[in-house]
Amino acid sequence: MPNSLNIPDLLNKYMECSGRSELWVTVQVIRTYFHLSESNGPAISGFLNKIHHGPFFTCRYKVSRIEKIRDTIPPYRVIKKYLVIERPVQRIHPGTNAKEFIR
Repeated sequence: MPNSLNIPDLLNKYMECSGRSELWVTVQVIRTYFHLSESNGPAISGFLNKIHHGPFFTCRYKVSRIEKIRDTIPPYRVIKKYLVIERPVQRIHPGTNAKEFIR
């Protein structure tokens, strides 16, 4: 894994490999899939929270819901799961002013 963690690319890759446009994920699932250490957890969680509040330019996905679940075995942690969905693509049609779509 390179020194800089590119979480938007990892999420895009994970969703493409799943073959689904909507999927519940946890930080643990993403860390396990890409063989990342626990120290990467806060960055992944932070990014998932960021795309819950607004779009991120290089990521095709957004988080539409966050749910908290309580672990049933000690240490009884609270785990967040994120519903990741593909953002609709806004296409610019010929003859329209591209500046109208930039905000």
